[in-house]
Amino acid sequence: MWKRNCFPSLLLALFFCGSPLAEAATYSGPLSGNTTWRGEVVLAAPVTVPSGATLTIAAGTRVRPVDAAARLMVQGVLLVQGTAASPVVFIAVEKWQGIEFVEAPPGSVIEQARFSRAEAALSSIATDLTVRGSTFADCTAAIKLLRESHSLIEDCRFVGNGMGIENEMKSTPVIRGNHFEGHTNTAIFASHNSSGAIVDNLFFKNKQGITLVQKYPDRIEKNRFVENGVGIFCNQTQNTPTILANTFEKNENALVNFSFSYPVVENNRFLDNETAIRNDQFGSPRVARNLLRGNRTALYNNRKSNPEVRLNRIEKNGLALFVDYSSYPQVRENNFLDNGRGVELGIFQSADWEKRSGSSGMVQKEALSRKSQNPLLAKAPTVFNDYVDVSGNWWGKDTAKLAAAGSEGNLEIFFDRCDKPEVIYEGFGPDSYRLDRVVFSPWLEAPAKGAGLEVTP
Repeated sequence: MWKRNCFPSLLLALFFCGSPLAEAATYSGPLSGNTTWRGEVVLAAPVTVPSGATLTIAAGTRVRPVDAAARLMVQGVLLVQGTAASPVVFIAVEKWQGIEFVEAPPGSVIEQARFSRAEAALSSIATDLTVRGSTFADCTAAIKLLRESHSLIEDCRFVGNGMGIENEMKSTPVIRGNHFEGHTNTAIFASHNSSGAIVDNLFFKNKQGITLVQKYPDRIEKNRFVENGVGIFCNQTQNTPTILANTFEKNENALVNFSFSYPVVENNRFLDNETAIRNDQFGSPRVARNLLRGNRTALYNNRKSNPEVRLNRIEKNGLALFVDYSSYPQVRENNFLDNGRGVELGIFQSADWEKRSGSSGMVQKEALSRKSQNPLLAKAPTVFNDYVDVSGNWWGKDTAKLAAAGSEGNLEIFFDRCDKPEVIYEGFGPDSYRLDRVVFSPWLEAPAKGAGLEVTP
């Protein structure tokens, strides 16, 4: 990392630092009227753009806060007018507090700016702003929309931050056409009644691409998720969001639906992921018209997760459908083709155990110990079959094996109580319990019409 005036060569000084004859303009305190910054600008202390004032930062300007507390607070209008060839660069000290918008009027635009190492490069309370073509690198958080910020964030690069965009408290940004890479926490986090379309973005090698906590009544559409730990994580989102026409490729977990999350998942491509769709603890999405190909596990269902799986093309996966711990998915009119195994039941998939010992009391006891008041616990299932029903699907070349074995046959593409009749659970005494079985009859005699992608993403 270079430092100002550290090069003896005049040529190097001109290249890195600008003209050595030009003095930096130094600012602190409130501005007034219309102010324009050009060249080198030093923030000696916090600077305020008050209500009624406008600050314009011209292309090529370099803004240097002297310490982390020398933030820029905007209550008026800020116009950052960088260009691709001549961006505005904020040369921050570590943990710089950044630019804060507080109940400012609409009209602020940040174009072609460069931010790095900030605690929060941009934060907004009840302010509508546009951020376009800018880069945020190595910040704790790049953009924090703290409350009621209805902003547009497009064509930006977010690289190596802890968090890219934090979307809170009824904020509704449009997040479009951005590149998110290498975030150590999550690229986008949303909670507390926030929403906003997330469209046409690339999420690459992040710990998590999108993290949603509570309802998110909007669409996540036409994005690419590549080599992330988790592509999208839904936690208590109930019947939101709509996840439409995205591509998930080579992620550890492409989509996780956890704790009463049941979004609509339609027309997506899940390719070569470790797990394509993971449903856990009452995670029960509607999964329709998707392509799931080449994943180690296509659909993983655990702890009372009962997704509706209909009209999908599920092919060339190591395992198409895993079911465990009292989960009973609804699986109809799908085309299962060339998978290593069609359906596998885990060792806790036992309606016999539920009837004789039961998990409902355990869940309520744990909720009481945690003082949980989650109203969704009332929706937890209490009636359990002793079978997982995957009838009414097409099994490709394996269909002939189903016909030869008959409805009670034991086929290698299904793992159930025919393969492991009984299980014993530690902590529940010496009794053994029957594993559930897979019901695959009647099956479709021809491919399900309309299964798979409706429109290519």
